[in-house]
Amino acid sequence: MLTHNSNEFKLSRTLDMILNHSKNNYSLKKVLKRGMNNIENTYKAFNSIATNKGSGTEGVDNKTIDGIKLEMIKKYHKEYVNNQYNPQPVKKVLIPKDKNKTRPLGIPTIKDRIIQKAMEQLLTLYFENIFSEWSFGFRSKKSCHDAVKRVKQRFKGIDYIIKIDIKGYFETINHDILNKMLNKYIRKAKTLKTINQWLKAGIMENGIKYESLSGTPQGGIISPLLSNIYLHYIDKKMEELIRNGKPIMKANPEYWKAYTKKQHHNLSIDSEINLNLNPRIEYIRYADDFIIGIKGEHHEAERIKTQVLKWLEQDLKLVVNRDKSKIVKATKGTRFLSYMVKVNPTNKTRKKKTTKNSLNGQVQIQIPKDTTRDYGKEYGWTKNGKVKHDETLASREALEIIRTYKSITLGIIRYFCLGNNLAQLTHLYYLAEYSCLKTLARKWKTSIAKVRRKLRNGKTWGIQYNLKNKTKS
Repeated sequence: MLTHNSNEFKLSRTLDMILNHSKNNYSLKKVLKRGMNNIENTYKAFNSIATNKGSGTEGVDNKTIDGIKLEMIKKYHKEYVNNQYNPQPVKKVLIPKDKNKTRPLGIPTIKDRIIQKAMEQLLTLYFENIFSEWSFGFRSKKSCHDAVKRVKQRFKGIDYIIKIDIKGYFETINHDILNKMLNKYIRKAKTLKTINQWLKAGIMENGIKYESLSGTPQGGIISPLLSNIYLHYIDKKMEELIRNGKPIMKANPEYWKAYTKKQHHNLSIDSEINLNLNPRIEYIRYADDFIIGIKGEHHEAERIKTQVLKWLEQDLKLVVNRDKSKIVKATKGTRFLSYMVKVNPTNKTRKKKTTKNSLNGQVQIQIPKDTTRDYGKEYGWTKNGKVKHDETLASREALEIIRTYKSITLGIIRYFCLGNNLAQLTHLYYLAEYSCLKTLARKWKTSIAKVRRKLRNGKTWGIQYNLKNKTKS
């Protein structure tokens, strides 16, 4: 039970106040100080980090979350409250992107992670009501699938799609511009100073410290939130274009005249006319990956693309890859979050009322044809177009080998479950199964046929094991 004097009760009141500030467009000042000075908020931050699978990575202090005791958390909290807290550089680590590639992460110390999380959970509550409905990524109930579903809902009848590619987004965020944006919402100098210290803390690589002149490190707990705040500028600009292009619909007299005579199926016109001369615009952003749809002419799409590039390059000082930023016909489609987004043609003649004609102008979310091939290469299941064993797994237990292949395959299938063409992944089963068999054959120094016979279980094959007194295979 919470008492009026307990830290839990005070934090609950503070969170309610932050939410109220957000809903009423009030900036944050004293209420943010109350939250950061409440040790219960720091405990909550620690618990959140401790349950994260990636929390075991060491920062430059060589400490992991497992070695942090209650007294240490209190010490970190006291340092922040008494203005004695100074962030350390992030540790640069390379994590696998696929079998042959890596991507850099900047790992903060445990102390910095705890303080960052304490601030992030307060600011996230505030900004959630401010962020655009078109913004997905690093937000609760705003996953990749949610973004793709929204595209399917909103992009019906679109003529052109604009795809913009930003080079190294996290590394190129301008600190001065970000600080100006934060100043609009946060009036607490200490908070702004702390965020700026994190941005300027530097990167430690092989014992050498490098200055951070721009960007926010991938791996920092507060970085995803800051990245969304930065691109909120684009979201607001796009919302203006969406409002200006909102259709003003009026009944089409020609269509309804034909309708009374039951001749409307022979027409290639719509039941309503759009009186708004501005092009209809749709927009969905997931982190730094966004897609813009235009219902209009190509020159209008060119104009909007030019405007968006100006906002990104001149206003936000970001670097755009112009070779990869292009306008495509919606019927041809483009990639978004690894899916292929296409729109069916809208100029078909309606000869009769059929299921086929009901797809007129509908959005198709497809699995790209080269998906299976790309994953085969990424996970080392193929080489030069041929299936191969995975040498990195051959020394492990047979059950672990099978589980690894199964886990990867199911993960891919679950991600692409929104695709209209799920049969595209049929070949993925073959690659995973055959590569798994080859890996087991390599392990046991035998043939694939003998592996199949050894592990045969009815019409399929596998290994039986006990899980809570139940046999699984």
